Amino acid sequence: MTRSGIEFPSIPEEAYEPIWCAWGYERDFKLSQVYGTLPQVWELGLQWVVLDDGWQNAEGDWYVLEDKFPGGEKGMQRFVKRLHDEGFKAKLWWAPLAVDPGTELSEQHPDYLLLNEDGSTQRISWWDADYLCPAYAPVQEYTVALVEKIIGQWGYDGLKIDGQHLNGAPPCYNEAHNHQSPEESVEAVPEFFRLVMDAATRIKPNAVVEICPCGATYSFFSLPVMNQPVSSDPESSWQIRLKGKTIKALMGPQAPYYGDHVELSDGGTDFASSVGIGAVVGTKFTWPIGAKEGSRYDLTPEREEVWKKWLGIYAAYQLPLGTYRGDLYDLGFDRPEGHAIQKGDRMYYAFYADEWKGALSLRGLAAREYNVRDYVNDRPLGTVTGPEATLSTEFVNHLLIEAVPVE
Repeated sequence: MTRSGIEFPSIPEEAYEPIWCAWGYERDFKLSQVYGTLPQVWELGLQWVVLDDGWQNAEGDWYVLEDKFPGGEKGMQRFVKRLHDEGFKAKLWWAPLAVDPGTELSEQHPDYLLLNEDGSTQRISWWDADYLCPAYAPVQEYTVALVEKIIGQWGYDGLKIDGQHLNGAPPCYNEAHNHQSPEESVEAVPEFFRLVMDAATRIKPNAVVEICPCGATYSFFSLPVMNQPVSSDPESSWQIRLKGKTIKALMGPQAPYYGDHVELSDGGTDFASSVGIGAVVGTKFTWPIGAKEGSRYDLTPEREEVWKKWLGIYAAYQLPLGTYRGDLYDLGFDRPEGHAIQKGDRMYYAFYADEWKGALSLRGLAAREYNVRDYVNDRPLGTVTGPEATLSTEFVNHLLIEAVPVE
């Protein structure tokens, strides 16, 4: 896919499938609990299982914790096979370019480290880790070998690459690297992730590679070297929608932008923000109730009803496969906030406001009649005629509309 002269990777269909996250960092993480939850995950229509942070001994060494996965790597292989046998695809959390002090990697290969001009290591604050140098060939080779192990040997179908350090690297003064200039490390970051992407898709052509810069916005140079962007730990539904519009403007109107797990949205239940803008949906619920003491994410019967409704809507309309029409509404000036997706001869609109009562402008229609419906609540809203159409209505929080041509 080429856009504005930039070559973006092809998008596998798997990148549009909804996601469930299993959090490996929990001290009481048990495979039996994950396996016991899978029937519920399947019933809801979620197709990816992501094993998140906590499966490893440390950033940098990436050894499988045997107390969580008996048998170490063999246990990890059995875990992935179990997911595949039950019909799921599997993605693994990973934070490349980070290495914890005192790890085997840092002790045996101090030459891998990115060094500041005074000889100190460059810290990555959240992980309390040091940088590896992305421009150093042995680091690149080590990283590609890890991808080949994760995808080729363990059997994963994708990567969740995570960390606030992923957008760039500082200059490297490590004399062992023989850099022509310290800025080689800065310039090498996109190529480093291209090597990751190429290694994953060489083994599995439909591998999904997600890069999540941990609450930060994206470096544009990262976008051509992955095939699933994400809202990256949003703090509000507004951020989910804003980042989605931006990503689709940069990567293309069918970019498989992942809205991140819904628990990060307003109220922890706002699927409408992802569904309405054509984002991939996901969740990280715990089940059954009380399986984790003090969990804020139990899938209660009330939440389960909401989850089933919205995941059913997502499956029925598949809006990420439509064309996001970012040209039709302006986030800065249009009120209420509006988004539009074209799918064949149908138009899908999403409007957001705390409260709204008045006329909505339905843009992008052809010069013909349309039946208009609130597709979330299966509620007819009348008939309009394009290309300039308005609809008088009222709503709270959101209104998602389908416009279908009258035959």
